[in-house]
Amino acid sequence: MDAEAAVREFYACYFEGRPDDLERCVSEDYTDHGHTPPGRGPAGVRADYDQAVAKVGGLVAYVIDALVVDDDEVAAVWTGTLPDGGSMRGLSLYRVREGLIASTHHTLLAS
Repeated sequence: MDAEAAVREFYACYFEGRPDDLERCVSEDYTDHGHTPPGRGPAGVRADYDQAVAKVGGLVAYVIDALVVDDDEVAAVWTGTLPDGGSMRGLSLYRVREGLIASTHHTLLAS
């Protein structure tokens, strides 16, 4: 899987409510720098997912507004619609290795 496909599948797992599939999207040494503590490895991505869903009270419907790919690096600007109808925008940076996401950094953008 190329870098773009890996990131798109990662988002699909989130908004389609497929947390078990998330574990197949990341490398064994995956680190998510957008959570405290950082999610690490396949178990960490599942814990991050569970934490995020619990925090907002359900699934977030993500739309990728822009995607820039440079070899193994991907930048995604996204909008997430919360279960209560509110929304948030963010920027996520991904490093992909051998078709799996190895690391990610996230930040929320001002509305």
